[in-house]
Amino acid sequence: MPGPSTLKISDISWSFQGEGSRVGVPSIFLRLSGCSLRCCYCDTKESWEEEKGKTMTAAEIMGEMNRVKKSYPRSQAVITGGEPLEQDISGLVAELKRSDYFISIETNGMHFQDIPVDWWTVSPKDAGGFFIHPGLVENNRIHEIKLVVNENLALGVIKKIRGQVGGVPIYLQPEGSDADRWKNTFSLFRRCQEEGIEGIRAGVQLHKIYRVD
Repeated sequence: MPGPSTLKISDISWSFQGEGSRVGVPSIFLRLSGCSLRCCYCDTKESWEEEKGKTMTAAEIMGEMNRVKKSYPRSQAVITGGEPLEQDISGLVAELKRSDYFISIETNGMHFQDIPVDWWTVSPKDAGGFFIHPGLVENNRIHEIKLVVNENLALGVIKKIRGQVGGVPIYLQPEGSDADRWKNTFSLFRRCQEEGIEGIRAGVQLHKIYRVD
């Protein structure tokens, strides 16, 4: 089997996808430990340190995923973090495919692995200079972009990313949930429409509205 014998895992849990094009889809979240960006607005800071994750084999991970799926059989698998592509997940993805999971991944775009994931969500961050790995673009892996709206997300950045990723939808996500954040996100969304930037969508964090993880 390709990939390492173990991975560092922060958490495995069930909920629904709260953001993006697949919002509301029942999901088993597999959260890997470790992320080098450490964005100040991150809402999963407990997953930053890889060494704090639980060491699990692919077989142990699949056992837990399948246990959860028995209760929620229509769930997709969402691989997230931390930053999941800072670990070699090729072996795990192969196991998930063999078990007929629909696999989504949420990555900051800094890394690329040539793996058979069904849905790629890429969320370039200001801490990484809004970098998108060329492998993601050249191999047509990106299904959607999520951008956190804060003082560093300028209109020029959105235009640049729009040019990089073709026609995939770009979601503008508020940083936090207070009224000013929603107002700022809508203001940027309006400016994108006025500038004629295609495929821009106002994002939502459904899990925060429902107050679930």
